[in-house]
Amino acid sequence: MTQVTEPTTTEPVVEPTTTPEPVKETMIPKTRFDEVNAKLKEMAGKVAEFEKVQADAKAEAERKELEAKKEQGKFEELYLNSQKELETLKLSQTRATELETVIAGMVETKLKAVPEEMHDLIPANLTAEATLDWLNKAESKGLFGKPEAKEIGKPSNKSNESPKVDKANLSALDKILSGLGK
Repeated sequence: MTQVTEPTTTEPVVEPTTTPEPVKETMIPKTRFDEVNAKLKEMAGKVAEFEKVQADAKAEAERKELEAKKEQGKFEELYLNSQKELETLKLSQTRATELETVIAGMVETKLKAVPEEMHDLIPANLTAEATLDWLNKAESKGLFGKPEAKEIGKPSNKSNESPKVDKANLSALDKILSGLGK
């Protein structure tokens, strides 16, 4: 059996060409676009301004912190200086107390030297230093009696008295010289 086949011609299969249809763009009205665009620009401006304010605030906080640290350093320095000054004043106060005790002792000694009948003349409302000063001035002016002049050592001038010499032991020449000297 023979079959007859018909010659097949191959026709190119044409696929339906679909041209991409243009995508329909949704059109935004110009007024709406301008409105949204203005809001976007406004928000961008606000964000920039906010960031600037934040940066300024941060810089200000850092500046204040640095200033506070500097002041803290000054306060520490002032504290240390005041502590040194306090120690000096404490030493001075201790020294002053010791000196007041010594001066009070000197006043008591001077008062013992003053006759009892003269004690009423001494002012009572003076400090120990002022009382000592008053007593010294009163003594120098002779208020409590003339202090006795005490000789210390021998007078420096030669006295007119000649030393006594035993004339029995003198040589003849010495006897003549001693006679001429008189």
